Amino acid sequence: MTGGTITEAEAVDGLLHCAHLIWDGSLQYTGESEVVNGGMPHEMGHEVLRDLVTAAIGRSPASYSARTAIAIGDGGEAVDRVSLIMGVFLELDGDGRLVSISIDPTRIRKRRRLMEFVGAGRDSEADVALRHDDYLAMQDPHGRD
Repeated sequence: MTGGTITEAEAVDGLLHCAHLIWDGSLQYTGESEVVNGGMPHEMGHEVLRDLVTAAIGRSPASYSARTAIAIGDGGEAVDRVSLIMGVFLELDGDGRLVSISIDPTRIRKRRRLMEFVGAGRDSEADVALRHDDYLAMQDPHGRD
C-alpha cells in the first residue's frame, strides 16, 4: 500500500469498515479516473482493497490455488457475506464483526483476464477512450501491422 505499512489488525479494521460502507452504498467506484459522489477510481479502489486483504491474511489473494476461507480473530459463525472485490468475500457474524475472508481464485483469475482484455485503464494518455481511432491512426495510418 502507498503511505506505509499497516498492521494485520489495522487491515482487518479497514476491511470491516469497507464492508459497512458497501452495505450502505457509500463505497462505490466511478469507473473513470475522476472521483464522483465520494467514490474512488475503480482500479485505485481495487488495488487498495487488495492490499488491505493481503495485509489481513499475510499473502496475496491471487496466490491461492483453491477456494479458501481464512478465519479472522476468534472466527465465529458467518451470517452475512459481502463481496469486496471479484473473488474475495468478507464474512461477518450477527454483530457485524469480520469472522473470515473467503478467496475464490477462479474468480480472481477471471477478473485478471477480463482486465487484460480491456486494457485495465493503464493507458499513458488520459483521453485514449475518447480518441481511440486517432491513436490507432498515429501507429499506422493504413492499419497495417
